[in-house]
Amino acid sequence: MALSIDQIIGEQENRRAVIGRIKTAYDIEILQSDQDNHVVFEIQKEEIQSVLQLTPCIAAMRRNPPVTGAGRLPCMADIERVGMDCISVASTGEAYRKKGFMRRLMSGALEYQNQMKVPLCLVEMGKTAFAADFFSHFGFHYIYDRPRYELNTKQISEEMLQRAAAGESVVLEEANSTLEVVRPRELLSLAHFVNAKLCRKYGLFVIRSAAYYECFQQELHKNGGELFQIMKDGVRTGCFACSRASMPGVQEVIFAEEADRERYFCVREHKCPAVMARITNMSEMLGHIAGNGKITIAIRITDPVIAENNGLFRWYIDTNGSHMERIEQSDEGLDSSMRPEVTATIGEFTAFIFEYIQLKRNVKFDSIYLSGPIWMNDRYI
Repeated sequence: MALSIDQIIGEQENRRAVIGRIKTAYDIEILQSDQDNHVVFEIQKEEIQSVLQLTPCIAAMRRNPPVTGAGRLPCMADIERVGMDCISVASTGEAYRKKGFMRRLMSGALEYQNQMKVPLCLVEMGKTAFAADFFSHFGFHYIYDRPRYELNTKQISEEMLQRAAAGESVVLEEANSTLEVVRPRELLSLAHFVNAKLCRKYGLFVIRSAAYYECFQQELHKNGGELFQIMKDGVRTGCFACSRASMPGVQEVIFAEEADRERYFCVREHKCPAVMARITNMSEMLGHIAGNGKITIAIRITDPVIAENNGLFRWYIDTNGSHMERIEQSDEGLDSSMRPEVTATIGEFTAFIFEYIQLKRNVKFDSIYLSGPIWMNDRYI
């Protein structure tokens, strides 16, 4: 639904107010790009000393509770579009390290997302100058392990990739199947294909679009790579990207059927932890978590950055969503009905929500519709 002029003005005024509060509280600079909506947090004097950048993305999150009696597989009508942020840059100049600069930027960025009602913040390991231990200190936890694939060269050789990249429709061993490049006019249909396949299996993924694949294709071409598809009887059955045609680095491996993926690709190594995340605005996140009936759980959450998420809560869950209410602890302590049934850090709670880990066994969890698993490729922003 399109926003009215008054709503747009209201959002802009709210953003300016939030930025003003965060700048004052953490003594940092905040800049926003009008072109791509990146939000940059900086500490600088004569030069930039430390910088952190948030890149927004639109993700698909499974709508809960799931549709029953529909007589069909899940589709894009069963998901909700949710805005979230990815940390795409985090770096401090060598001369300015160990002064707490990145701590201020990270704390300010997380509080900014909380006040802007962004439910989730993601970071991919290897994309910034900091290791997992650093992000764990701010409440992040791994939520996704990425598989690594390599081409089955008995089915698709490097020579076949090169021929396809040159524009040839290469005949494969599988009956009526060909290997082709994805042409610009096919990017929209490719996005529909990928979104349709991902929403059947995953509770969270970044939504593909023609613009997404256009940018992806440009990046691949700069590195001598290409975006390929496999067609059978004129129908797309899968797609993948190679960063170099002569020495494939495989990404975006998505097939309609797992048997086809196994035919053309081998698992190169065990899955490796790749993406960390943490909930930033709890109420926004919990609105997407529903249950099979009414459930109440006493839970203690530890959040080292966002005070609103830190404490003892009653978690109320029903078929329409969920929310938490803080339990105020008196000097005399808590009665048994208010003592925590579950204790978790904000990172552990995030990983639980996306089905990456299990918390302390509680029979009530069996009635909660969680939002996992997730799927993130190497180019998830």
